Amino acid sequence: MVLIYNPAAGKNKFRKWMRVIEEKLVAADFNVTLVSSTSEPKSVLKLAKAAADSGVQTIVAAGGDGTVNEVVNGIMRSDKRPVLGILPMGTTNDYARALGVNKNPLDALNNILNRETVEIDIGKANQDEFFINNAAAGKITEITYAVPETKKNRYGRLAYLLDGLKMLPKLRPTNVEITFDSERFSGPILLCFVNNSNTVGGLESLCPPAKINDGYFDLLILKKVSPAKLFSFFLLLKRGTHLESPHVIYRQVKNVTLESRDDLNISYDGVYGGLAPYELEILANALQVFASKETLRSLQKKKNQ
Repeated sequence: MVLIYNPAAGKNKFRKWMRVIEEKLVAADFNVTLVSSTSEPKSVLKLAKAAADSGVQTIVAAGGDGTVNEVVNGIMRSDKRPVLGILPMGTTNDYARALGVNKNPLDALNNILNRETVEIDIGKANQDEFFINNAAAGKITEITYAVPETKKNRYGRLAYLLDGLKMLPKLRPTNVEITFDSERFSGPILLCFVNNSNTVGGLESLCPPAKINDGYFDLLILKKVSPAKLFSFFLLLKRGTHLESPHVIYRQVKNVTLESRDDLNISYDGVYGGLAPYELEILANALQVFASKETLRSLQKKKNQ
């Protein structure tokens, strides 16, 4: 096992737990190598790819959603596919929440110690970029990667809300062309999410039907609306009934193309990707991750209720 950790995530959270986590992994007969990320761009991605290429059986991402994204990209760029483990140490830990992985590091560690795995879908973006949770487009989604790490460490999830409130008066729609499977939408939007799970920014109500291994993206497009209707949308979102709004397009699809004559920023898993155009494709059952099948079944049953 190679365990890659982000020392800055969650107020240096991993360092507080590092010794006991390593001891428990060794006691469970894992041959563990701990590796820290560095200030070099994409250092986690490079470390993960090198580890995968070397033939290790398991790579664990200890950090936030950005760390998990880079580990996934490193694995997916390799010809080998080690099992992914996640120890949530960040602010929102969206994908860990979707897996039912407890935010308590020792509880999360039990998923790895038990050696139970599930197959999950991975999103492919253009030719060589990958995401595990979601891809997002639209001005308001820029919050996910624009909030500084220091502010996230200080305020937690509240940091996203604070920056979001500042952005609302400046919010402008973007004219886009979105092709999804055999359909096409052309016009102004406020946001677009291409989801692989039901959790985004700590919200589990954004896309309730989404499953991590059903072979489909869950596409959500919010068309241009007035500020008053945008406020109503957030109320519907809180109740989980927003997918029924006439201002929302919701589909389960396998392929999505995002295009725009304006500057349209794309992010995935809260990490800045670049400007459109972007082609997104679902890769069904592309990776194994440590998770409890029973927990996932109970989470899905709860969502269906």
